[in-house]
Amino acid sequence: MLVMAAGTVVAVVTVVMLMVRFTIQEFVVLQRPWTLGYMHHYVRFFIIGVTVLVVAVPEGLPLAVTLALAYSVRVSPP
Repeated sequence: MLVMAAGTVVAVVTVVMLMVRFTIQEFVVLQRPWTLGYMHHYVRFFIIGVTVLVVAVPEGLPLAVTLALAYSVRVSPP
């Protein structure tokens, strides 16, 4: 139970840090305007967070979900 809670915290912190860093770099430092194309980056950050969360579960589920996420990212059109 403690491992799962720690995995959840790490996953959330990872996603927040990735999103904040990307947002500051693109929109504050480089001063680029928002386009819908940036959603791709935020979806990737979310997938990374889900992968970190799933790996924290100590069963066979992590591999199955990680493979499903990787497959769904490759299959979807850009």
